[in-house]
Amino acid sequence: MPFFPCAHAGHAVWQQAVQQVVVQLHAQISMQKLQAQCPLGVIYVSACYAGHAREIVAMLSQALPQVQDWVGCAAHTVLAGDMDYGQSGAVAVMLPRLQTHEYQVFSGVTPWHARQLVPHSALVHGDATAALHTADMQLLRDQLGDARLTGGVCDLQGHHAQWAWSAGDAQHMPRSIGGGGVQVGGFSGVAFAAGVECIAVGMQGCKPMGASRTITSVDGDVVLELDGQPALEVFFSHVDWGDVFAQRNPDADAIWRKVQQTMIAMAAPGDYVQGACIAAQARVMRVAGIDLLRQGVVVQGRPQLGETMTPCQADEQAMRTDMRRACAQLWELLTAAALQPAASDAMAPMGRSICGAVYIRNQRRHAPARLPQVDAELQLIRHALGPIPLLGFTSSYEIDAGQLQDMSAQLLVFTQPLQALI
Repeated sequence: MPFFPCAHAGHAVWQQAVQQVVVQLHAQISMQKLQAQCPLGVIYVSACYAGHAREIVAMLSQALPQVQDWVGCAAHTVLAGDMDYGQSGAVAVMLPRLQTHEYQVFSGVTPWHARQLVPHSALVHGDATAALHTADMQLLRDQLGDARLTGGVCDLQGHHAQWAWSAGDAQHMPRSIGGGGVQVGGFSGVAFAAGVECIAVGMQGCKPMGASRTITSVDGDVVLELDGQPALEVFFSHVDWGDVFAQRNPDADAIWRKVQQTMIAMAAPGDYVQGACIAAQARVMRVAGIDLLRQGVVVQGRPQLGETMTPCQADEQAMRTDMRRACAQLWELLTAAALQPAASDAMAPMGRSICGAVYIRNQRRHAPARLPQVDAELQLIRHALGPIPLLGFTSSYEIDAGQLQDMSAQLLVFTQPLQALI
């Protein structure tokens, strides 16, 4: 059963890193005889390579002419195999084995147009510094309908670059882009049809710090009451406010420092805390502000009456626990129907195997590495799922089912049927 060709390399000179990646990819393509079956390429590069994104895409396109479409972005750090390349320069490339009618790339340069493809899922990249990224995400959800959106957005302090380049649209691109499809701001990515077998799972990285409370009063993005009581007092009940509110004129900086130590887990009614971890379906975000006059908590997005709010904090043990849960969930999905009775006496293999995966995690889950190092989370994934082709990046925020998340990790795996051994 063939795997997706996947290669990665780090080097202070970006041309050297790209050349090493090309050599690895050619070797894997030759071994698996996939010359005509890899029209799509996924690329992630380190932030220090963002200024050379156009040249990197062009160099890869020339070296791999069978690849017609390229998607990817520059990121805080590149993840690949079991390596976190840290702040050093690195390039990682995966070539999914898909047919051209099974996917469609989109970006701000080549916007999404509903063609014959009905999107089932999508891999999305974005710029977290864009002022309208929340509104752009809502627009993208509307355009792609019921498709599950998975991905990440990065804040690279003015050095952002992303691309979703299709060879068929190269002649329509502005000369300023140089035919590379590189854009700054907005969202880009690739949508997959239902025939592409992929599974996306989200992993939380926080532990609850208090009880879940139900929103009983809300005004726009300000939660005013939880369980019928002032939201600010109830939500931060685990925080000692005595030294702050005892002052005649409370110090705003002191209040904000206390607020920033707590994050919010928003969930639908019934999605309660799961032991030491918050609910897998919860949406984690930072507190956007507080309304001292109305004793309210300002949150990102539009909170709804009846939703639950849980105070939480980042926790390394909770991260590992939820990663094990997600990997076990994936393994059960892949092996639940591994053997089913067939019409004859033979056993028909019905299970699935992983042929490639993309892993996106929040940059604040771990202290940033300056130099390349073996990554514990990537090792855990490969220990649970096997030595699968794996690449990804660290982000400022993650996209889980079309919602922006904080302190989470997203794993998108591509699967294929198990083949019987005769």
